[in-house]
Amino acid sequence: MQVTILGSGTSTGVPVLGKNGPVNNSTDEHDKRLRSSILIENDLTFIVDTGPDFRAQMLNNNTHHLDAVLYTHFHYDHIGGLDDLRPLTYLHEDGLTIHCDKTTYDYIYQRYDYIKADSQYKIKPKLKFEILNKNSDGIYEAFQIGKTKVQPVEAIHVPDLNISSVGYIFNDTLLYLTDFKELRPGYEELLLTVKTAILGSPLPHEHPSHVSIPQAIDLMKEWEIEQGYITHLSDKKNHEELEMELPSFISPAYDGLVIKI
Repeated sequence: MQVTILGSGTSTGVPVLGKNGPVNNSTDEHDKRLRSSILIENDLTFIVDTGPDFRAQMLNNNTHHLDAVLYTHFHYDHIGGLDDLRPLTYLHEDGLTIHCDKTTYDYIYQRYDYIKADSQYKIKPKLKFEILNKNSDGIYEAFQIGKTKVQPVEAIHVPDLNISSVGYIFNDTLLYLTDFKELRPGYEELLLTVKTAILGSPLPHEHPSHVSIPQAIDLMKEWEIEQGYITHLSDKKNHEELEMELPSFISPAYDGLVIKI
């Protein structure tokens, strides 16, 4: 299984429009951060999140086919490129499969109402939604994308508004979890087999809807992660600083990073 970091930036991307400073003015390509997304290639090829940089990310990575899309949640920086899926969806007779929670599904149809089956629009993404299911204990059920087992993990993203997000464990060993403050109860035991984790943590200090970088480090230690990555990065730290400050088993993600599992 191969994972490519298509985007490692927070909601604004980096550099941030209208801002100066060491990271925004950096000439290091590691500090050019598109909105967060990953591409997974196993027997099938699929992506987690299609933010507003989706089209550029596909072209940058020379990717012209997707077998499925997974969404973490409904915020713009994670779904804003949905319409750019259009030409890729036409390659699937029944539509491109989309996996997401019910809240994200409802929001997509509210924001992009022209994709509904009864819409009069002729040119629209051809999508086939698969809503994540929960078992009798309220835990998301795993599903398959080809040979890849996918276990959704529910997290709390914005506690004050009770907004959830979904992380994903792939083949029991890789965790991708961004935009979260804490896991919902009942999911930590699913992390016992995880060896590699990619966690979203934009800032070195406390934030109302994201874990801080120190908190992400503590979580990876608690979960006994062997190799960790920090993504969804802001303009507060450049790549070189993060490399020096992070523990030896954790690396800063960057656009174009390839991870082989």
